[in-house]
Amino acid sequence: MPASSEARFELYVLDRGLVTEDELKEARRLVAASAEQGKPVSLPLALVRTKALTENQARRVLSSLKEETASPTIQIPGIQLLEKLGRGSQAVVYKGRQLSVDRIVAVKVLLSRAARDPEMRRRFVQEARAAAQLSHNNIVQAIDAGESEGYSYFIQEFVDGTTACDLLKERGGALEEERALEIVIHIAEALAHAHSRGFIHRDVKPKNIMLTKEGVAKLADMGLARHAGDAASALEEAGKAFGTPYYIAPEQVRGDPNIDFRADIYSLGATFYEMLTGRPPYNAPTPQQVMQKHITGTLVPPDHVNPNLSAGVSEVVEVMMSKRPKDRYDSTEDLLSDLRAVAGSLPPRIAREKVGMGSALLEGLASGEELKPVASEPPPPPSPFAVNQLSIILIVALAVTVLAIILLAVM
Repeated sequence: MPASSEARFELYVLDRGLVTEDELKEARRLVAASAEQGKPVSLPLALVRTKALTENQARRVLSSLKEETASPTIQIPGIQLLEKLGRGSQAVVYKGRQLSVDRIVAVKVLLSRAARDPEMRRRFVQEARAAAQLSHNNIVQAIDAGESEGYSYFIQEFVDGTTACDLLKERGGALEEERALEIVIHIAEALAHAHSRGFIHRDVKPKNIMLTKEGVAKLADMGLARHAGDAASALEEAGKAFGTPYYIAPEQVRGDPNIDFRADIYSLGATFYEMLTGRPPYNAPTPQQVMQKHITGTLVPPDHVNPNLSAGVSEVVEVMMSKRPKDRYDSTEDLLSDLRAVAGSLPPRIAREKVGMGSALLEGLASGEELKPVASEPPPPPSPFAVNQLSIILIVALAVTVLAIILLAVM
């Protein structure tokens, strides 16, 4: 079965709830194993052999696909689908070829089940529109969007590489500080571009950071992106927590409708924390408890988890992850300034000012200068009561002396 036909079959059975994602994965493993043994089986047959579908169900699905008036493959104008790259709860992402210019692209197809949900459809359109208005080397570029055969699709730049999430899994722990800084600087530059155009990403996390084979980091998935001036959406979303629990900003947890770029700075800080320490900033048994910790939990400084980190990088993360937005960086450009300073082995001046430590004082201490002692205050003047008491004592002592002299003379 051609890859494009399998893609259509897969969409069909998933969209109608005939199989689960786990059942599909098991069938895919059988397909791969059979190919290695020189006895390839198709995906429908693999689903039957793994008992995810009955023979009659598989036959009916194939028959339904053939009977459709449209072509037996998902037809996206100018695109040839090649293979599946991944699947979320609302969409499937495929690798495809843009025929007009013979280049590889990523194609995100919204499942029709999700398309029937007005909110899901709104977000899908919102993602395409947001991405189309951003053009930056560190943002996955939008190419086209539209509808075909009842499916909504979104064509993007194909990033031949991996994600920061996969990189962390491969390492099984923290990244080198230099590499983590490089990635975060790239994403901060992407956010600075988005923020300058009024867009807030709202879902910065390792899984949404693509890494090319050349080492360039690119921000992906504008599915939750919102324009800061979109008052209607802000009002509609008030009280709802949009984001990913491990990386969500406290104000997003509370459903604050007036969030701004500082929510992205917090999420990037949480992502940075995990890159530097090998673990997310907060852990708990449930997503709800994790989100609550972003509001009330005490952050363990990253250099307490990983003692090999420089003091400067830890300070930057702590300012990025301040509970109150006003205690974070005042702009994404300020954040970039500190990140570049730390990358150049310089102190993060803005972070230190934020926490009330003047850079001049710290530099003086670093060069061995001693703090000057504070001048002692002059003693307070004696109270009138103390003066009068002393006078009385002196008068009495004088009177006793005079009396003693008189007595001695008489004798």
